[in-house]
Amino acid sequence: MTQRAVIAEFELNPNDMEVLVTAAQQELTAARENEPGCLRFDVLIFDERKGTGAVVAVFADQAAFDEHREYPHVKEFFDAIKGIDVSWNVHRGNALS
Repeated sequence: MTQRAVIAEFELNPNDMEVLVTAAQQELTAARENEPGCLRFDVLIFDERKGTGAVVAVFADQAAFDEHREYPHVKEFFDAIKGIDVSWNVHRGNALS
């Protein structure tokens, strides 16, 4: 079975970082607690440039990744950040373990 990984880099106004971090904290907690196929879910805040970071997630397989997008907490995350301007650069691939 091939693990699937996602790295979603984000950039936003530093003044909106608290909104994203609060929503991301709820999202990562829900993913870790409610998704058996979610092997890792972390949110990184970069030091180099204010207002930048990444979400890093690893799933047991493609099916677990596909299921992730169907969980209510994913919609809740995007609803929570709807009012801020966030630019995403998403990378998907296989994870080695």
